Amino acid sequence: MLGGVPLHPLLVHAPIALLLFATILLLFSLKWVQLKLFVLITLFAGLLSGVAAYLSGDGAEEYAETNLSSATHAAISNHENFALFSLVAFGIAFVLLLLGYRSNKKTMLMLSLLVAVVGSGLLAYTGHLGGQMVYAK
Repeated sequence: MLGGVPLHPLLVHAPIALLLFATILLLFSLKWVQLKLFVLITLFAGLLSGVAAYLSGDGAEEYAETNLSSATHAAISNHENFALFSLVAFGIAFVLLLLGYRSNKKTMLMLSLLVAVVGSGLLAYTGHLGGQMVYAK
């Protein structure tokens, strides 16, 4: 909370943008291998901002429980779990890309892309769950 305003809604947009952009960059890096360093940096920045957004969720949870009658404990828990799943998926994608960084083989790159696509799906669903809590009547 910052001056009574929960930080979570302010922080969630950075990891969404960075991690989805990193997934697109991973796809392009299959053709242009020179992008791998940029992908690593983007994934790392997305993961750091994702951890900040995840940790700020506790303040948002307290705010939601006192101010939003439609936000149930189950919905908040579900949103929190999917946020964690997406962070783990992108963390795995980052490690796979890091392990295959020096290699010219595209196996690790393709595996990292596959995991990032799964992470993108999880991230999109996490955002959907968060939106449902805020905008569903």
